[in-house]
Amino acid sequence: MIVHRETLFEDSYRHIMEKTPAELRHKLWIEFFGETGLDYGGVTREWFFLLSHEIFNPYYGLFEYSATDNYTLQINPHSAACNPDHLSYFYFIGKVMGMAIYHGKLLDAFFIRPFYKMMLGKKITLFDMESVDNAYYNSLIYIKDNDPEDLELTFAVDDCVFGETHTTELIENGRDVRVTEANKEEYIEAVVNWRFVKRVEKQMEQILRGLHEVILSTFHVVLLLVMGPPDF
Repeated sequence: MIVHRETLFEDSYRHIMEKTPAELRHKLWIEFFGETGLDYGGVTREWFFLLSHEIFNPYYGLFEYSATDNYTLQINPHSAACNPDHLSYFYFIGKVMGMAIYHGKLLDAFFIRPFYKMMLGKKITLFDMESVDNAYYNSLIYIKDNDPEDLELTFAVDDCVFGETHTTELIENGRDVRVTEANKEEYIEAVVNWRFVKRVEKQMEQILRGLHEVILSTFHVVLLLVMGPPDF
């Protein structure tokens, strides 16, 4: 696979999307254009390192930093507005992740805890939000510990997309359903599910599709744990 350093993302995308899953499991041979030499593993490691910097760069609109820092990544729920072909790129990213795991290489990226839990099919809880969006977490904790009647909340959430506010109903006719002491646990669970799952469901579906095409065994998916927090 010959790639240009200047167009690493585009070249890698084209090569990988042209190959079958079986071909992606073959021994990798990476060459940077104009740089002759044998790849005994060092060039491949560098390629994975540089490519991960590209594909997870928030500049492309596929991922964004969490609300608490500028290094922990999460899927951009508004990636479609940034790139109409975003789902094909998430499919590609899934393939790259699968290749990294299959070939025992590292990707230079660190994701929020809910991202790993989604990949492993684990349930995301309110407490997973604490390290991702502390302000949102505290507001939900307040609802959990107090009677929400006076807050006049409904089963609907507002989301600001490029300056425009969009309202999403968490349940059918949610904007007409008040949050009460009796249903607040259902509301909190619905908000967490919307925040981490529903908004990025299509993107994650494509990541997993690409990943599972390369690594067929569920056992290998567990190796994703080495890329994230070990104490799920």
